[in-house]
This record gives sequence, C-alpha cells and structure tokens, in this order.
Amino acid sequence: MARWIGALMVAGYLSMVGWCPAEAKDRPVAKSLTRTGSVAQGNSARTCVVEDVLGNWTLVTFDSSYGFRNPQAPYLFPYQVFQYSNQGGAKSAHSRKPILETSDQVFGAVPQDMTYRVERGGHIVIKTKGQNEAVETWSCRLITQDSKAMGDTTALQRGDLVMTLMGSNGQALFVRHLRKSAA
Repeated sequence: MARWIGALMVAGYLSMVGWCPAEAKDRPVAKSLTRTGSVAQGNSARTCVVEDVLGNWTLVTFDSSYGFRNPQAPYLFPYQVFQYSNQGGAKSAHSRKPILETSDQVFGAVPQDMTYRVERGGHIVIKTKGQNEAVETWSCRLITQDSKAMGDTTALQRGDLVMTLMGSNGQALFVRHLRKSAA
C-alpha cells in the first residue's frame, strides 16, 4: 500500500511541475481529508475537466502524511460529501457519523460560501466567495478504468475522482478519493 501511495504522491508532484499553486493551509475553510490513498496514474486515469467534477460526491478514502494542527477539524471527519455546481459554486459537509440524508437535503442547508474553477492541467482552485486568494488548490484525476480489486468498495472505479491537495511548494499534502453520489 505504501508503494501505491508513494507513486500517487510522485504523480501529483510531477503534474504540478512548472505550475505555481496557492498555499494550502490548515484552517477552518480547508474542508477535506480521509483514510487511505489510491493510485490514479497511467492509462487508468486522465486529468479532470470541469464536466468531470460537476455534481455531488461522497468521500471514499483519504491519505495524508501531513501534520495537521487541529486533529479535530471537520475536514478530518470520516464522512464527507461535496458538491460542485455548473455555476462555479462549491459546497461540502463533514460528519463523524454517516450522512444519511440525500445530497439535496444536505446541500440545501449548506451556505454557498465557496467557489471553484478548473484550470488547465486539471487543477481545481477553491476560493472563499468574494475573495481573490485561493484557499485550496487540488490536482484532479478522473479514473477511466475499474480497478482489478474485486469486492473492495474502496477500490478505484471508473468515474471516481482522485484529488491531491497541493501545498505552496507543489508538495502533495493529502489525497482524497471521491465517488459520484446518487442525487
């Protein structure tokens, strides 16, 4: 598993060479993270475009070797859902307990305080609404082939997103694996 995580970190870093990402900081508006990483490289994945990220997503797994200042921060909770709208709005919700409501119910209660844009090379830049400075910069890969791991619900599936949070020096801080949610 460590070899897979290392390969993903290297792939994320190489995709960032020559590009200057915004600094990722551990603060309340940085909303994401989970348990284990997965590799998204080679012929089984491609760079994300805006059409790939639209919709509602559920966190499958995460991985990080980054030392967070606040281990109780909501973006470290095991249950997370995300929404990327075609109007450029981004929403997320985090919980210590399973989220049983539909995406429409969850996101109906979440304020629209974040925006996103997908830049060249599949970089997703998240900003606080009305601000110019990026809060988070992600390298995004769309999985194009199912994993060979049968019966593992955390294995990569066609259509999943693997998003790597990039630090100020292009280093991968953590990886989250998202799966498209039903409505």
